[in-house]
Amino acid sequence: MSRKLSIRTEYGAWPIWDIDDFGYVDPTKLPLKPETIDRLLAWQATLDATLDQDYPPNSRFPSEEAKTAWRLEGINLWQQVQEELEPDYEVYYYLYYNNKKHFLRHPDELKQFPL
Repeated sequence: MSRKLSIRTEYGAWPIWDIDDFGYVDPTKLPLKPETIDRLLAWQATLDATLDQDYPPNSRFPSEEAKTAWRLEGINLWQQVQEELEPDYEVYYYLYYNNKKHFLRHPDELKQFPL
């Protein structure tokens, strides 16, 4: 049975979540290329930089273009991590949309969600 992971961000956390163990995973503990780890950490840092420490509900990206670029990088990372970890891992993309959690397994599933 393969381990199930999702590419997922949350302020101040690792960008990979273990679906079965309900916890974040340090990407350096996975058999990923150093370049992929660097990209994952930079992607997480980009989100962390949007946090308004004084009033978190005001947290946001500086522009819609920046937000879209960040989302696209997450999708690209998801595909890269899938390529590097399968078949020993199942890698999902976590998407919170319309107040629902979605764990996407295949890029074609993204068609139902606007970026």
